[in-house]
Amino acid sequence: MSIAPIPPIQIAAVIAPKSTTVSAKVGIKSNRPVPTPGKGEILVKLEFSGVCHSDLHSIRGDTPMLTDVAGHEGIGKVVKVGPEVDEEQWIGTRVGIRWLYSSCRQCEICEVNHTVCPYQKNSGANVPGTFQQYIVSPALHVTRIPEQLSPDSAAPLLCAGIAMYSSIMKTKTRPGDYLAILGAGGGLGHMGIQIAVKKGLKVIAIDSGGKKKELCLSLGAQEFLDYREVDIVQAVKQKTTFGVHAVICTANGERSYEQSMHMLRPFGTLVCVGIPNKPFNLPATPFDMIVKGLTIVGNSAGTADEMEEMMAMAVAGDVKAHIEVFELDDINDVLDSMERSEINGRVVLRIPQ
Repeated sequence: MSIAPIPPIQIAAVIAPKSTTVSAKVGIKSNRPVPTPGKGEILVKLEFSGVCHSDLHSIRGDTPMLTDVAGHEGIGKVVKVGPEVDEEQWIGTRVGIRWLYSSCRQCEICEVNHTVCPYQKNSGANVPGTFQQYIVSPALHVTRIPEQLSPDSAAPLLCAGIAMYSSIMKTKTRPGDYLAILGAGGGLGHMGIQIAVKKGLKVIAIDSGGKKKELCLSLGAQEFLDYREVDIVQAVKQKTTFGVHAVICTANGERSYEQSMHMLRPFGTLVCVGIPNKPFNLPATPFDMIVKGLTIVGNSAGTADEMEEMMAMAVAGDVKAHIEVFELDDINDVLDSMERSEINGRVVLRIPQ
């Protein structure tokens, strides 16, 4: 059953077959079938979707993509349920579709942390993503959106927000510690600043440009370093003596990761978040790891508990995405701007209703 008539076809931003190249374009199609929810699944009518840099990587062919619809920061309302799903509990509920579309919840990896399940499915990567009007999802894996949050501003919490929250937790930093964020003025970075400041960390924001400097400082960063103007490793060492306690690298260049390693103090932690356009090895020697006792971890998603904690911060007003809303039709312009690093904060696409 459903609360409103559901059409048989829908509008979606679709990548043409074999078009995953540097200049790949996305076409708006109005003849995509609306999926039917199966056992344990719900059908969500999407309202907004954030645009992540990893969407750009997928569309351009930098990372594997087995579907032709990208997107993994979708917000919408449940309009239909499948077998073994309580209709009364779900119909009309606003939910979020995340990068972690599903995990098996049965393997030994899931017993430790299901966000790195070897059998996971990812929205916009190996299952259709959120750049469309309707999407089916396992009810178990969606995020309920608090009614206090507007759907457009909540969308970036589903990837950018939770990725940074989980990354900060992985640094194991304590109040008063220094945290450097590379790419601090971007979609992930600007949310990381807010979360880190609320947790009592001293944030050194690293990015480039006057607008990003203004944004980072307004969000509570203690200092902004423009990587085009200063030697950021030297500047960090001057500020902190031994280096920062942790670095979260949301930038994707080899030089950025190299600088991240060099600005860590002994026992420092690097969290890798930015996905490179082309593969490269981390510039970490066994000698440096041994002598300095460094830790390197990666992060792509957060747990349900971390999401709940971050949502509570958002409801309290402690973290808020700085967004600019575009229509779904504008997706190619958005991707081009993102490729030129012209996006401050996060872009959110309005899905046609």
